[in-house]
Amino acid sequence: MGSRSQALSPADDDALDAHARGGLIVEHYRLDPTRQLWSALGLGSLVMAIGSLVAASALFLSRSDAERPVHARAMRMGVGDGVVRVGQVTEDGAPVRRGSMWWELGLGALGIASICAGGGVAIVRLNRVLREERYLALRTDGAYFQAGDERALVKWEDVATVRWDEPSAAVLFERHDGEPWRRAERYAGIDGPGLAKRAAEVRRKALFGLL
Repeated sequence: MGSRSQALSPADDDALDAHARGGLIVEHYRLDPTRQLWSALGLGSLVMAIGSLVAASALFLSRSDAERPVHARAMRMGVGDGVVRVGQVTEDGAPVRRGSMWWELGLGALGIASICAGGGVAIVRLNRVLREERYLALRTDGAYFQAGDERALVKWEDVATVRWDEPSAAVLFERHDGEPWRRAERYAGIDGPGLAKRAAEVRRKALFGLL
């Protein structure tokens, strides 16, 4: 971004209050949040998937260590299947069962905690992305950009032309002194060349008093 754009401090009135600033908003484009959304969903899904695997592993290990009754195994064996292999039994032939070990319980708790944490992380990050005010407003007095604490305004009377620059993949607001105001962000609902065309049309109409 060029150094001669009019920087606006966060203490200024809200950018949408165009009447107080002397310009009306003609078109408004939010920054494309696709990457941030995928990042939030991807991280949350990854943590939840790991938690599910850990919880499933704990359940599998606890069941594999438990012994099933002899008669239950015998009922599943057909004639001619051979000798039935059983685990430890008492003097009466009853299978010996043992309780879950501490590490099995720990794995289960860790898995459940990871599932909850993954969902929480996704919700928090999604909420943060959706609440951010990141946009470019084409107004009757100029082009206004806001992203977090960054605020800048370039007046139409200072702009010689607006065009799409393919090498830098950015919309260039070229001033009369040759210094460009570069906007390389991706915006939702419009591509770079389309944004440059719309900005040029708004500038032309604004300078001729048609807005």
